[in-house]
Amino acid sequence: MIRKEQYIYVGIDLHKESHTAVILNCWNEKLGEITIANKPSEFHKLVTKVEKYCKEEKTPVYGLENAYGYGRGLAVWLIEKGYMVKDVNTALSFAQRKSVPMYQKSDSYDAEAVHLL
Repeated sequence: MIRKEQYIYVGIDLHKESHTAVILNCWNEKLGEITIANKPSEFHKLVTKVEKYCKEEKTPVYGLENAYGYGRGLAVWLIEKGYMVKDVNTALSFAQRKSVPMYQKSDSYDAEAVHLL
């Protein structure tokens, strides 16, 4: 039986120059955050940071907003390494962000909104 507690969730806000990732548990508690450059030589830094929270045989799930755009390189890299990657529709993440009262635009919050979908 698959349980939500078995996973660590990583929402990633993708940009041309950099990506911001927020790491959360199944109770939506923020565990960590990292911003990396959008180049393959930096992608291992993301995985290293996430792995610190994957104790007790937890599996990371990476959610990328529009993985076919700026995140394509990262998505392919993660899949080639055997990680679970989910593509999140930008319209859904936009609606999630706007549903919060007093929404303030930030890469960190955008990454967290991606994780929720």
